[in-house]
Amino acid sequence: MINEINFAGMADERKIRYSITPAATISSYDQVKVFLGDREIKITDVSTVGIQATTGYIEVEECLDLSKIYTVKIEEYGEATVIPMDIFDSQYFADNYHYNGTDLGAIINGESTTFKVWAPTASKVVLNLFESGNGVDAYRNVEMVKGDKGVWSHTEECGHGTYYTYTVTTAVGVQEAVDPYAKATGVNGNRGMVVDPSLTNPEGWERSKTLTDPIKSYSEAIIWEVHVRDFSNKIESSQYKGKYLAFIETGFVNEYGVPVGVDYLKELGITHVHLLPVCDYATVDESDPNAPFNWGYDPKNYNVPEGSYSTDAYNGEVRIKEFKKMVTALHKAGIGVIMDVVYNHTYDANSSFNRIVPYYYYRYTETGANSSASGCGNDTASERYMFGKFMVESTSYWVEEYGLDGLRFDLMGLHDVETMQKIESAVHTINPNAIIYGEGWMMGSTIDSSPQANQFNISQIIPTGDAIGAVAIFNDVMRDGLKGSVFDKTAQGYINGDASSHNLNKVIFSMCGAATDGFGWQVENSMVINYMSAHDNNTLWDKLLISNPDATDDARNKMNNLGASIIIMSKGTPFWQAGEEMLRTKYGDENSYNSSDEINNIDWSVLREGNREYETMLYYKGLIEMRKTYGIFTNNDTVISSQELDSGVAVVTFDDGNGGKALALINPHSQNFPCSLEGEWNLVADSKNAGSAVLARESGSVTVDGISVRIYVNDTLIK
Repeated sequence: MINEINFAGMADERKIRYSITPAATISSYDQVKVFLGDREIKITDVSTVGIQATTGYIEVEECLDLSKIYTVKIEEYGEATVIPMDIFDSQYFADNYHYNGTDLGAIINGESTTFKVWAPTASKVVLNLFESGNGVDAYRNVEMVKGDKGVWSHTEECGHGTYYTYTVTTAVGVQEAVDPYAKATGVNGNRGMVVDPSLTNPEGWERSKTLTDPIKSYSEAIIWEVHVRDFSNKIESSQYKGKYLAFIETGFVNEYGVPVGVDYLKELGITHVHLLPVCDYATVDESDPNAPFNWGYDPKNYNVPEGSYSTDAYNGEVRIKEFKKMVTALHKAGIGVIMDVVYNHTYDANSSFNRIVPYYYYRYTETGANSSASGCGNDTASERYMFGKFMVESTSYWVEEYGLDGLRFDLMGLHDVETMQKIESAVHTINPNAIIYGEGWMMGSTIDSSPQANQFNISQIIPTGDAIGAVAIFNDVMRDGLKGSVFDKTAQGYINGDASSHNLNKVIFSMCGAATDGFGWQVENSMVINYMSAHDNNTLWDKLLISNPDATDDARNKMNNLGASIIIMSKGTPFWQAGEEMLRTKYGDENSYNSSDEINNIDWSVLREGNREYETMLYYKGLIEMRKTYGIFTNNDTVISSQELDSGVAVVTFDDGNGGKALALINPHSQNFPCSLEGEWNLVADSKNAGSAVLARESGSVTVDGISVRIYVNDTLIK
């Protein structure tokens, strides 16, 4: 084995942590040296003298300067440059370098722009100015001035449309970076752009950036998750296939005369569109109109819209204008806009963050390697003051500047509760009707300062002011209880073959809004997102095909509809992947993040009056109408109770406390099941039909068809 120093990191103002391979015993201070250039720094202690170890601390006599380059030499192990690392978590660093200003980035002031960047470990920062977002060299390079808290600044006579980067010198070397606070960029996000947001507003923006009739609780939301490119690539009449502007187009029908695009969404009745990541990401070449598909979970510039969805990725303001036009159009249609945000990792570890302040914005292992609980090779550190602050300011900017109606956090369990509470407060101060939710999975990452924002801790976050909710979490208990585990494609759940009491308990736990600690966690005020399918894993239809290969399409269709009815009845927020309601398939591709457009696109041509896909869509539409009409299903105070009649057959009762009652008879088996009603009830949904209208008035003996539901309301709820 080769003897080597793995790393040397500045731990505080007088201490250096080192790691070596293999373990060794340092017999005296003389074996260890610290240099600043050619000058040796006096050592006052080495923690591992006389101890065999792979890691230890070196204490020095004088205060270390974060912007200077120090070298550690250990006899027989070589040398390593000292990189500021653990010092970022010290009180010394907090006192001297935490910056609480809100003016980082490029701020226009009349005829000039002030550039500010936080780079406390830099010895030099150069501002590079360009006339375009790509190509030609900088027309000016100017050294910035270091001020308090490690903030470098420069004011230049330039304005909207000027492109820029920073060249930063640190212990790691000299690196060029895009400003993390940039609000606009050139093609592929390689240069920031100075932008005056007021010049990017479409006509009537101040009126249209806010929904006219916002929801009053999370439970009123009905969320349809879609990728911008998927949405319109197969709308033949669209002039803007795969673009933001496809959402402004109306009047389109498919070859069978069925409305598609935004007109379809209006008829379906959903309240919110959840867009897969639309901040600038790295893996799609914005200069290539035929670039391969990607979901976009690899962020590059957090405060900038993705350019591949715009009609001109080279002009930094075009993507902003077109994004706002998309929001305007959806708001005009009465539909809110939710953005998928990915702050838990960046495209790679050498992001602009890391080029400007190496090792600050990420978590690392004891050996100095990047932590990868996300599976993406670089977990960000939300608990670090400046990154947590960045997250708060970034999310606030999107909600304020773009009129967003919600945020969905990817792998939210990698963020800490304290930061998510600050985000909740900031976002809901701007828009108290915004929805905030995320993946609350328990992640294998240690956060010392605050608990993970996962299912077990999410109830610690409370709503601010008049906010309609706090932070909701995806309900995997409902997902897997209904259709079987996503980690086993062949596994069955309550609706598709395994109607065990265990799966029924998962369903009832979820229908009650996860309010009791039945599966290791619980939430308050129905802060759960109930779903069966999302972009991850198989589509619902594909899951039913794989887990029930011998079933008929009729049987699988009934399973699909039964699951949808349960989702719609449940406390919490119903959510599904775009196209679930038309039996969307990805042909068994369960991880289509970079698959072809043909795999990922929504196929609008499957909608033809009378066919299975169309009838399923109508059923979803009816269920949505039912949920909106009968407030007992969206009332967080509704009391839900259940009884298991016979091996999975369930009677679920709803009571709103004001005389309103509902009843659901749920039969997951293929055989019909007889039930008896006490009193007279109004049938509003069965296996094929649902809505606001009463289908029948029933009492006494009724039959629940195989793999279906019958939903009733009492007279008090009929208007």
